[in-house]
Amino acid sequence: MKIAKYFFISSFIAVTSLSAQTLTDAIKQTTNEQFERADASFKNLLSSQASNGEIYFYYGENFFKDGNIEMAKTIFQKGADVNATHPLPYVGLGKVDWHQGKSTEAKANFYKATTLAAGKNATTLIKIAETYISEETKDFAEANKLLDLAQKLEPKNPEIFLLKGDAALEQSNDGSKAISFYEEAAKLDPKSVTAILRIGKLWNRSKNYTAALESYKKASLIDSSFAPAYREMAEIYFRAGQYNNAVAKYKRFLEINNDCGARARYAGFLLEAKHYTESIEAAKEALKCDSNNVYLYRYLSYSFYDAIPPDYKAGLASSNSFFAKVNDESKIIPQDHEYKAKLLSKNGQDSLALLSFTKAMELQPDKIELNGDIAAIYMKMRKYPEAITFFDKKIAANIATINDYFGLVRAYYFSKDFVKADSATSQMIRLQPDLALGYLWKAKVNVQQDLQNKNWLAKPFYEQYLTKAKPEENKKDLIEANTYMGVYLLNMKDFCAAKIQFKKVQDLDPANLNAKKFLDSPESKKCP
Repeated sequence: MKIAKYFFISSFIAVTSLSAQTLTDAIKQTTNEQFERADASFKNLLSSQASNGEIYFYYGENFFKDGNIEMAKTIFQKGADVNATHPLPYVGLGKVDWHQGKSTEAKANFYKATTLAAGKNATTLIKIAETYISEETKDFAEANKLLDLAQKLEPKNPEIFLLKGDAALEQSNDGSKAISFYEEAAKLDPKSVTAILRIGKLWNRSKNYTAALESYKKASLIDSSFAPAYREMAEIYFRAGQYNNAVAKYKRFLEINNDCGARARYAGFLLEAKHYTESIEAAKEALKCDSNNVYLYRYLSYSFYDAIPPDYKAGLASSNSFFAKVNDESKIIPQDHEYKAKLLSKNGQDSLALLSFTKAMELQPDKIELNGDIAAIYMKMRKYPEAITFFDKKIAANIATINDYFGLVRAYYFSKDFVKADSATSQMIRLQPDLALGYLWKAKVNVQQDLQNKNWLAKPFYEQYLTKAKPEENKKDLIEANTYMGVYLLNMKDFCAAKIQFKKVQDLDPANLNAKKFLDSPESKKCP
């Protein structure tokens, strides 16, 4: 793969920022994905307002949006403990329950929250509706019902229309209806960068990248400190191959949001963009800030494997660190087992690699292409019947590559099933008729089927191999083919043509005894 030149931000630009002075400021830091700064801000606010349930709710939200569900639950529970009459901590607890699939417990907490709110404001209804829309398990009917009630209470609250847009998009993929809600939110709050970001993401989702980019630019002009807009722009520029622009936008994102989480996400961003070397450097930099971030070890293991040149030893060490440090099985994805298997195999640990490949296949049975990797390991282990079984699975799925057929040829060849090996070479030639390798192995197979050279079955295939072979072909194979053709011509009494073949052998291997024997013979010396 050709990797574009990419400027790596080796030293992240430090941005000094005092802790937020108000709850609105702290919430904005969460929106900006400045989770660590927001953490400090919420702590600062609670130092003087220790029983404020609203602060506890948004503090828990900060952890929830950063993926730390258990800590979010702890904060929500603390809010409920210190202020049992405030509805929002119960919304938070219900949100965690819903996220964890505990719908009965979630609804009990939501009911308690709405009872305590008693229709005084729309926030409680909005936050519950947001959970029903944004989480993996959806309840659009309940969400829309809550949003309609919220709109009656606060008809000009832009957040209601943002969520109605989200619901329309998620429920029926109705982009036109969604954008009308987002535009209404933007009209109610012209400075709402969140509404404009939503519009941009909608365009992005429909692959109208030009319109998406314009929305993100508009958001950044309204609020130059709105970090997510720069990250979204960076991703579009990457997709378009405009790497310098992508770097500039992500650099700006990191200037605004330079916490550990942002650095880690940057490494993941580079991995997704297939800039493996840069992802490795970014992940190493982020580990200096947070050595316990397990995802960084994932990024390193993948990138070390896919980088040019790869570093399989470092990749396996990173993969081992990932599995050693991860403390939640739900964080492990099938690709983690897949990359570990590949890295184990590259490090010569084939038996362990098979175990990891088996696990990867259990988790993603539709990924038939992994059968080729498993077959290749069995080839290394010289377990040819097993290799044949797994090559056949990939071939049956009609996704086999030329390398799979080549593996199958060799598996049959070394199993001494030359009839099936011959059939497999025909498939190789059918797939890539200009590839010399197919003709070479068809010749090898036919040699085994005509050991006494009664019919010279290999001759046409060695001829085709030599016609298609490039100078950089394996020298041993070229010697083999030219020697066979020389012997054939000797048997046909065409000594001058044989001399040409053996001269080629001698050019490739000056010490070759077969070439020397014939070239020194009287028959050879009679030829020019």
